[in-house]
Amino acid sequence: MKLGWVIFIFLLLAGFSYSQNAIRGIIVESDSGNVMPFVYLINKSNGNGTMSDNDGKFTLFTNINDTIICTFVGFAKKIIAVKDLKTNENGEVKIVMLQLPIQLGPVIVNTFKIRSYERDYMSKIIDESRMRRLDYFQSPISALYMSFSKEGKQIRKLAKIFEGVLIEEQVQKKLSPEILAKLTGDNEIDYVAFRKYCVAVSDEFIINNDGVELYSRVMGCYKRYKAEGRK
Repeated sequence: MKLGWVIFIFLLLAGFSYSQNAIRGIIVESDSGNVMPFVYLINKSNGNGTMSDNDGKFTLFTNINDTIICTFVGFAKKIIAVKDLKTNENGEVKIVMLQLPIQLGPVIVNTFKIRSYERDYMSKIIDESRMRRLDYFQSPISALYMSFSKEGKQIRKLAKIFEGVLIEEQVQKKLSPEILAKLTGDNEIDYVAFRKYCVAVSDEFIINNDGVELYSRVMGCYKRYKAEGRK
């Protein structure tokens, strides 16, 4: 009897695997053409998502009528219909992200904003991922489904992405591109490059420190950053 249920579940999952197509591609900056790692890509139609890797590459499962949302700190949100994506000779797509201008004034405005409905949705996915821990004794069918199905894997993957988004929101409240430019007096500083270089100013350090501790470390790192001729 149990074997029959297992076979049924795997046949069910096999049906799901053919319902979507994998889109593979790369994300680049509009000005420099440089690849962009860690860009969040969300399928607006079903909530599935992924993130570009260190080389700016990504894979996302979609249907032809789906819509993809691409977001990254300091860049304009990009919304793309899957049917409008064009592939190259290798069957890959290129997504170009446009950097937002940083406007400095008497009031520092954080460009990283999460709307209330977006926060609610992300929290729901994270909670759902945590609640769906395997319980083979009470619900073996649900356990098998969440272990091997595309939906179960996507929920866990998406929850991890959203946890990163919420962490980034906390980071941006203390050290956004605007704050960094204001603090250093360097309006041309590359925020992403600086954050990658300055490993001592990690997300955890930013979140857990304020005032002198945070900004003295930022400035110390900035001096080393400029001394090496970086921009």
